[in-house]
Amino acid sequence: MKNKLIIVVGPHGVGKTHLTDYIRDNLESCNLYRLSGHRDKTASGLELSKKMYDAFFNYLESMASVPITILLDSFFMTEELLARLGEKAYSFTEDYHTFLQRLNNLNYDIYYIELYLENKEHYQNRLQSRKHHNYFPISAEQSVKEQKIYEEITKEVEQYPNIHVIRLAMDNYDEAYDILSQKLELGG
Repeated sequence: MKNKLIIVVGPHGVGKTHLTDYIRDNLESCNLYRLSGHRDKTASGLELSKKMYDAFFNYLESMASVPITILLDSFFMTEELLARLGEKAYSFTEDYHTFLQRLNNLNYDIYYIELYLENKEHYQNRLQSRKHHNYFPISAEQSVKEQKIYEEITKEVEQYPNIHVIRLAMDNYDEAYDILSQKLELGG
């Protein structure tokens, strides 16, 4: 039986932290990694991103035989999102597709979970209660743009046969937890 590799992506304010904490708390053996990326928006950031994700893939490959679920709050898809939004001074698309193929080839049960809000007005309320960082502008409008691009990215991820894609509305946390508990067979 393969270990699970769970990747959770979604716009700012959608509920990634809530959901990843819930998953971690309901799996017996689970390591949660919050991958925030790096601040280098310049062209030299592309080389840093490639090295960083290559090293992380090497780590994932080495952990495949350790009986633990790996849970990622964001991954290289977020780098692609930022590049598509114009927040990076480079294109990440070629490397993104290379990493997607590498992900597809990992010896895990791979779950890619895209979070979204059906009622986009919820972003405003959720973001008001958050402390913002200076690295990236966060607004409800920005989150809506991110949601649209994540939808595009998810359609691309769906083309890879070894990656199980779950799109999950986060408007109601309890409903989302129930749906995900069934799909991932979580205890709790």
